[in-house]
Amino acid sequence: MRLVFVLTVALALAPAAALAQRGGAAKSANAPALIKEGERLYKAGKYREAADVLKKANEAQPHPKLLFNIAVALEYAGELRESLTWYQQYVGSSEGTDPELLKKSTRYMERVRAQLEREEHAQSTADADRKRLEAEAESARQRAEQEQLAARRAEEENRVRQQAEQEREMKSYKRQRLGAFAAGGVAVVGVGAGVLFGMQARDARKQFDSATKLADKESFKSDTRSKALLADIGFGVGLVSAITAIVLYPKEGPPAEGEVRVTMAPRGAGAGMEVSF
Repeated sequence: MRLVFVLTVALALAPAAALAQRGGAAKSANAPALIKEGERLYKAGKYREAADVLKKANEAQPHPKLLFNIAVALEYAGELRESLTWYQQYVGSSEGTDPELLKKSTRYMERVRAQLEREEHAQSTADADRKRLEAEAESARQRAEQEQLAARRAEEENRVRQQAEQEREMKSYKRQRLGAFAAGGVAVVGVGAGVLFGMQARDARKQFDSATKLADKESFKSDTRSKALLADIGFGVGLVSAITAIVLYPKEGPPAEGEVRVTMAPRGAGAGMEVSF
């Protein structure tokens, strides 16, 4: 799009009184130079700079076509809202407007408004997408935090469960050892009692053999039998207790985490298995 430049000659034909009211002839003399500079900047693609220079030219010597040119330069500079105001100023000018430029201004204003609507729609869509992505990111962050919290809770529960299982296994291990030691102690006492009563039974037998009276023999005979019976009972208890101690005493050391251990199950159930994790 070309600028509709105001000719220097046309500017020079402006009434002297009007020029004096707008800053005088000396000030208006700069307008043609500013217009040429604006045209040069516009052709060089420096639309923002061209618009600024044309604004100065309009201040030096206002002219409706300068309003149109400023609007065009601003539109190409991407300053759509400001451009629209300058188009509106041109359309609203009371004098010096060109019918053809008025039509163009109306058409260009519609174009600028349409472009602004597209940009606003695009911005609105971008804002909506940004908010949606932010909401999704926040939701994902919250889910991740919840999953991490659930994982930490599960880990803590698992640790507590492992600790409780370990303590239970340790108590079971200690109970087995205590039971084995108790059975061992009973075995020692039983064997000791068997040995003691056995020696007494032997002494009673010797007295039976050396006795000459029937009453004495009957007494020593009864005493020998009772002592022998007590000795057998003591040895029996000692043997059973010793076997029990051997069975109860743990064959391995204290249970470790994750260890699979075979233990004695209740009577009639066979062997059982305990697993600690």
